[in-house]
Amino acid sequence: TLKEKLKRSEEEASGADQQRSDLMERKEKAEEATQALFRGLQKVEKKVDEIFSLLPTPLAERLSPFREKLNAGPKQARLTLRQRVETLVSLMQAVQLFHLTVSLERQEFTLDDNQSREFQVMYFGLGTAYFVNESGTVAGFGQPGENGWEWTRSDGLAREISTGVDMLNNRAMPRFLELPVPAPAAATK
Repeated sequence: TLKEKLKRSEEEASGADQQRSDLMERKEKAEEATQALFRGLQKVEKKVDEIFSLLPTPLAERLSPFREKLNAGPKQARLTLRQRVETLVSLMQAVQLFHLTVSLERQEFTLDDNQSREFQVMYFGLGTAYFVNESGTVAGFGQPGENGWEWTRSDGLAREISTGVDMLNNRAMPRFLELPVPAPAAATK
């Protein structure tokens, strides 16, 4: 009858209101979670920017496209939250992989004599590197410092570093290298 239909209609309206209320509550929670994720990503991005100067130049150059994506200017399209997470994860994975390996890079930099030279540099992760020129006469080691990598000349290491370069290029049999491990820059201050 009519009363039953009205009652059923009121119950359906009440149910719809409850569903709408539940959906609005879920939407608010999702927006809060998105905002929290965004704030967390901003903190991580800031930390990544701070440590970028500590990365070896070759690694920083390879990762600069990822960093540029994150630091898109107003004229460039901003990344979605998902794209930002994926880009940050890719960047951090690349840094982690570099840190876990011994890498050989060609790199140009200037030593105490203000003469720019090209060196072969063996990076032992992100902590220490050893360099030698092609002729095996100029060598030394480097460490990350406050303003990027700091290089110290120590030509007496040239032969051992050259051997390490040859091993990485599969031109010498593997063996232990006798290289000094410099104290971290922070510990010497």
